[in-house]
Amino acid sequence: MKIVTLLAIGLLGLSTAGSAVGQTPLSLFNGTSLQGWNTQGTWTTNGGTLSGTGTGDRHALTAVPFGDINLQFEYNIVTPVGAKLRLWTTSENNGGLTIDLDNTNNTAGVGGVEDLDRSSISIIPSGWHRVQVEANHGKLRVRVDDVITASPGNLGSRAGYIGFEAKGNGQFQVRNIKVTPLNLSSLFNGNDLNGWKSVARAADAKEGMGHALQKTFSFGMAGGSTKSHDATWKVDSGRIHGESGPGGLENGTMMEDAIVQISAAVTGNNKPGTGFSSILLRNTPGQLTGGYSIGLGPFAGTIDPLVKRPPTTTTKAVDQTIIISGRTIAVWVGGNLTSVFTDTRAESANAAQGAKLSAGSMTVVLPNALDRLDLQKISAATLPKTFGMAAKSAPPPPPPTPPAVTQAAAAAPSAAETMILAQQQASAKKEADDEKNKAKVAGLMNQALSTNDPQQQMSYYSQVVQIDPSNAAAVQGYKEAQTKLQTTQTQQQQQQVQEQHQQQDAQNAEQQSSASLLQAQSSFLNGNFAQASTALSVAERLSPSNPMVRDLRSRISAAQSLRSRLFWLGGGVGIVALAGMVAMWIRRRRQHRYAVLEVTRGLESGKSYPLDRDLIRIGAVPQHGSQKNDIVIQDVEHAISRFHCEIARKNGQLYLTDLRSSNGTLINGEPVQPGSPALLRRGSKVTLANSVELRLTTKRRAKSEM
Repeated sequence: MKIVTLLAIGLLGLSTAGSAVGQTPLSLFNGTSLQGWNTQGTWTTNGGTLSGTGTGDRHALTAVPFGDINLQFEYNIVTPVGAKLRLWTTSENNGGLTIDLDNTNNTAGVGGVEDLDRSSISIIPSGWHRVQVEANHGKLRVRVDDVITASPGNLGSRAGYIGFEAKGNGQFQVRNIKVTPLNLSSLFNGNDLNGWKSVARAADAKEGMGHALQKTFSFGMAGGSTKSHDATWKVDSGRIHGESGPGGLENGTMMEDAIVQISAAVTGNNKPGTGFSSILLRNTPGQLTGGYSIGLGPFAGTIDPLVKRPPTTTTKAVDQTIIISGRTIAVWVGGNLTSVFTDTRAESANAAQGAKLSAGSMTVVLPNALDRLDLQKISAATLPKTFGMAAKSAPPPPPPTPPAVTQAAAAAPSAAETMILAQQQASAKKEADDEKNKAKVAGLMNQALSTNDPQQQMSYYSQVVQIDPSNAAAVQGYKEAQTKLQTTQTQQQQQQVQEQHQQQDAQNAEQQSSASLLQAQSSFLNGNFAQASTALSVAERLSPSNPMVRDLRSRISAAQSLRSRLFWLGGGVGIVALAGMVAMWIRRRRQHRYAVLEVTRGLESGKSYPLDRDLIRIGAVPQHGSQKNDIVIQDVEHAISRFHCEIARKNGQLYLTDLRSSNGTLINGEPVQPGSPALLRRGSKVTLANSVELRLTTKRRAKSEM
């Protein structure tokens, strides 16, 4: 019997070890900051250690929970503080398992599990010690310096937060904290797409402002086509291969809180602005939007659009571990924690609009036709909603000892006494729960009063009302925050409408000014100076700073003055002279040279842009807000800024000023300092963002240009 038992234990150990083979441990502490930790009391980082110093009770808990794990770390007790390891506890550090680490207040011994299994070590020498904790299939095994100190079993399936706590005046140090999640189920069998289905990009022929917003909040997957489109998915060499997007691949497993591990490689035109391959968690089944979008491949660690990370250039498979629990998402890339985000927005059915808390599907998204995705492995484990375990309460106090009687032994409590005792215990428990709820309500009210964000206030007040529906202050505060949020949204909408009206008015004014200027030029060339002056008055009122308007006014005035003098001179000689002067003026105008910018390298190579104004703005977009560009230049890399530079005419010379563009401006190969005008000469080469090259030259104005 003993041999069979030992064999069974050995096989269990092999099975447990095998569940972690090939996994990179996750680093819970980066050695320099408290990223990924929620602390109470004084905790600091120094020299690669996490230190709990000071006085009073203090604890540090991970930002996200874990299930079955293999945990290892090193610790040092500088001064005895009753240090303990907390496993599977709640976010408030209640319940769960407690493992003693210190020589003081160690009711279970060093490495023992309180209330479950006592360690044989009661005192441990000073210095650094290594701890390994394996929690697997309801069995716990604790090792301190490679010595097994506790191994309780029959714990059931549990999950919760990992942490450390200390009490009293002293210092407790921890370092090299790593954890390996165990018992994740593979969602891909390596042979076929069983359990997966393709999701098409829905047909959408919408246009306009609403269409643009829809594309923005659907991560680039919405709209623009009148036909639905499926990406191509297949299994190739043990990997899920996707191409010919846009489209998605959905797993039928519905999850709310979960641990997900994925390894994927992405190649192709994976650049910002074109969308990027990702996995959606808590997604709306059958759709390509609705869930939290976690980037894959070069964009690993990005939680779009909530947490942005610069993309890498890798084309190799990138391993990620994603834990989503409640409102918090944590992402490890290659074992290093890169992103932790807690969504404090109001709850919504779509992650683009608010906190998505309900369960949903997992969907791999291929955003465009140029990306190619290879999914090597994906596995997941669902986290339960309840964390920790009920703390064991002390046995009820015995009933008062009755006075000595003549019987040989005291009589057992009656049924009435037992009922009274039960009522007392229930009343005591209710009072304790009420005190706990009061403390929680007070904390939430303080948080609501300390923030000016109406969405956060609504969240805090809502939690208070759930605990205490009769709390009038919370109900009123929720209504006021809701009204404030609605007012802010209304003001933003009104401001957007006002800006749209202003833009439309500016466009109408520009069109009317151009039409009046053209009419004035035509009348002037036809000799109708009075009609030209009237039409030009409209252009002067709408565009008083336009140099072409001022030039034409001076010409009309000169012509009118000349006509008046010739009228008094009279005769044929005056008419001939006038005709000669007009002919000379027309010839000079035809031969007049003007400055132009000619595209010598770029998408519009060979195109010329006249520099016919005192101030010319150059950029990648026609208009943004109330600002507009006179010359719009596109490039393949989208490296040119929206408002890249401007060219101004001063004292007959042209000067270029870089408008603090993202990728800079060069003149004849020399960089232009942002904000400082640089002189342009004929033949100068202007390079925008190392992508488009322009050359300053002049052209003779043809008759058709008059």
